[in-house]
Amino acid sequence: MVRSQFVSVSRIAFIIVTVVFVMLAGRELHASIRTASISIVAERIEHGDTVSDDVVTRYASRSAEVVDGHYCRSDIVAAGVTLVLAQLDRQNVNVNYDAWAAAASSADRYLRYALSCMPTNSNFWLRLAAVQSIIAEEPLSLAGMMKRSVALAPHDESMILTRFYFWNDFTDATLLAAKSALDSDLMTMLKRGDRCRVNATIKEISPQLRPVFDRTWAAVGNGATARFRQRCRK
Repeated sequence: MVRSQFVSVSRIAFIIVTVVFVMLAGRELHASIRTASISIVAERIEHGDTVSDDVVTRYASRSAEVVDGHYCRSDIVAAGVTLVLAQLDRQNVNVNYDAWAAAASSADRYLRYALSCMPTNSNFWLRLAAVQSIIAEEPLSLAGMMKRSVALAPHDESMILTRFYFWNDFTDATLLAAKSALDSDLMTMLKRGDRCRVNATIKEISPQLRPVFDRTWAAVGNGATARFRQRCRK
């Protein structure tokens, strides 16, 4: 009798677990189907293929489906990030302010959702800081985002070089507020970075970043920076 009850309970547990897995698999399949076109267009953009403005606009607007559907799968969320940023990049604030403002607001909202799914994604923190900087550069807020990006990827060369592009555009106030993160990026870049990639990145340094960069260059020392004077193959 006891053995019979045990077998019955085991069967019930097995059925429950099976049903749960089927439901989860069904949700994942549904998510993939609903967002397949978003992922395809995002992949084309990432590969550098030509995608018309109309197509980008249409599919960027569909990124709301990711938020509304509460999809937090990394590939789906990342595809949405690509699209909302591509949409923003194609706007001209001087030609159509309303369209630019709408795209900036959409990108900001989507990136915040993306970070609620993946709070340890260094690139998403960087992109949110970049979007925030063009909406309204609030030094303390931007510094916090950049510090998170640096803390989550302190030695990733691609991320460091990408962050440099944004450091180069920030105001003195933001650079000062994010001093520790900025110093860390510059020091790591000059000590460990590939000289050819770094040389290409630092070809143009903004007036506000120049003093900070020069101080770091001096602190690293001639022994470490001498290699950057060597020519790179074209």
